[in-house]
Amino acid sequence: MAKAKKAETKEKKELTYEDYSKAVLLTGFVAAVKNELAKGENISAVRFVPILDGYHIFFNKDIKECKIAVEKRKLLAGYKVRTLEDGFKKVTCSLKSKDDYEKVIAKVFGYKREKAKKKK
Repeated sequence: MAKAKKAETKEKKELTYEDYSKAVLLTGFVAAVKNELAKGENISAVRFVPILDGYHIFFNKDIKECKIAVEKRKLLAGYKVRTLEDGFKKVTCSLKSKDDYEKVIAKVFGYKREKAKKKK
């Protein structure tokens, strides 16, 4: 009989504040997109696919196949959000903080927003 090897303990990596903040930002944005998709009409076949350092969200709107790709930016902080319809790029924007949720969702789903007044 072969001897059973003892399981070696792996080193535990500590979670940094920066990693935690990025995870909260990503999950919050995905939850906001989920709420928008639930409100939408003619939306079907919704799939959320986690990837390394991001998320892909697939859905059908009317007869178009749509994809929202949320991927970590390599050089700068935050995430890059891209929208594709039938394989063609439609919108690209960046997500850096929770304050950007509303702006990015409005761009991704094509909502009209009032422009903020500039302070003089």
